[in-house]
Amino acid sequence: MLAVSTTAHAELARPDHIADSSKRLDEIVMVMAHNAFNHAGVLPNQRLTIQQQLDRGVRGFMLDVHKKSGELYVCHGTCNPAISRVAPLSRDLETIQRFLDTHPSAVIAIHLEPYIEKADLERLRDQRPDLFKHTFNPRSPSWQAHKNWPTIKELQSSNQRLLLISQDQKISGDLTNSTSHVMFDQDIMVQNTYNIGDTIGQHDFSCTTRWNGIPLNTETGLKGWKRLFLMNHFHKVPELIHGDYDNHWEYIEAREIKHCKRMPNFVAIDSVERGDALEYVEHRNNGGVVAYEGDDATQNVVCGFSSAIAHNWSMKDGERLGCENDEMRSLKIRGVKKGQRITFHDRADGGRDDDFGVLNIDRDIPWDSPVVLNTLDSVQYRPAFRYLYSGGNGLAGKVSHIKVEPAASPHGEAAVILMRGDGGTQRISCAFGLTRSSFWNIKNEPSCHNDDARSVKVMAAKKGTVITLYDSPSGSTSDDYTTFRIKQDLTKVWTVVTLEESGENEYMAVKHHHVNGLNGKVSAVRVSVP
Repeated sequence: MLAVSTTAHAELARPDHIADSSKRLDEIVMVMAHNAFNHAGVLPNQRLTIQQQLDRGVRGFMLDVHKKSGELYVCHGTCNPAISRVAPLSRDLETIQRFLDTHPSAVIAIHLEPYIEKADLERLRDQRPDLFKHTFNPRSPSWQAHKNWPTIKELQSSNQRLLLISQDQKISGDLTNSTSHVMFDQDIMVQNTYNIGDTIGQHDFSCTTRWNGIPLNTETGLKGWKRLFLMNHFHKVPELIHGDYDNHWEYIEAREIKHCKRMPNFVAIDSVERGDALEYVEHRNNGGVVAYEGDDATQNVVCGFSSAIAHNWSMKDGERLGCENDEMRSLKIRGVKKGQRITFHDRADGGRDDDFGVLNIDRDIPWDSPVVLNTLDSVQYRPAFRYLYSGGNGLAGKVSHIKVEPAASPHGEAAVILMRGDGGTQRISCAFGLTRSSFWNIKNEPSCHNDDARSVKVMAAKKGTVITLYDSPSGSTSDDYTTFRIKQDLTKVWTVVTLEESGENEYMAVKHHHVNGLNGKVSAVRVSVP
């Protein structure tokens, strides 16, 4: 029976997940924590430690580096510990190095704002070579034949997974007596000015270059490789409320598409855990869906998530990928792959005795050619997708649970749905899966309604499946029963308008055995699958 699905749980975004490791570095996006080290004091830019940032999928870190009493420290401005965190640079590098050691697929970028000399960094390298062992070096023989940035898989295989980037040219280049290398940001990227506003009331999302001689549309840089784009997206003063507003999905998306007009490779923000930045980057890297409050992908964005990552969560959970309960009505679908499936439920536990809809992706949908699912309240068949809707009393604006299957099994969504009204109308009486053979006495199913169903819908059933509905709770054939035999694989939702008629077409054969009527009297279901 389909009343209860696999247990849902709280879901966190996975902005670090790259489903396609053949993408080049310039084809992915990283969340970059602005002043990542500054998670203490009166005005912290971040509320999470660097370890916590790593755990949440942050892969870019902006570090201000100063020299005090001969040692290198991360700190901001005057390095007053009452105002911002002051800590040895080696401590934060150790955290990142340990993470790289234990996460061999991780690729991390550190953007340094240095107030030191190159010799200072080289001295640290000599003292602690382990902190630099994963460094990417564009001059390495591995990359000499490359016409562009390496792929993620190549960075992983070479173990050159730490990009060191400097805001100051004086510390860039190879570090003496090592293979470690620091890239000068103006050689490899474009960057916009950082300040959205000086105060909480100012919000300037325009996008102008930070370097007058390097416009944002500059295509190539060092080695002729495509320039990366660092999209700065934060206020001058790191008030916590800015994270909720600045990091909202619609403002990040608008900054990219309408203002900067260039895909970012780093989205630099304060308060990385606030707003929707983590969800946005998960979706941007892997494709997926964006849910909207209105029909036809209109009104405000409810949330977005990737279809390339297995998710299973309730909208009533604390962590729910930013999705609000009972809000979404339509979807924009982009960057998704054939074979992915997303199921939406009215019930918060994923049960199917209330409205549900299944989105099957039948063709790849490119990122730049999105398609729209106009409403969650009706079946829709398009060349690239099939949306199978159960019917009932409406799902749009009532979604409370979502399950994402990146590699869905064929006919895994197959179901027979018992409806209270003739012609597949009114509410769902009960629903049963068609993935295994079984028998159900409806009187023993707490989520079902006995003696209630008058019609059925058959969703995505496999050829050879046989469904039998009985008046008798024990499945006796001495009372009314109706058998449905599936003749061809069904990819759609088929409605049988009454339980008291026989008939046949190319897809299904229906045989009714009449005694005194079956409509409104179904008490048992038997399913046999091939």
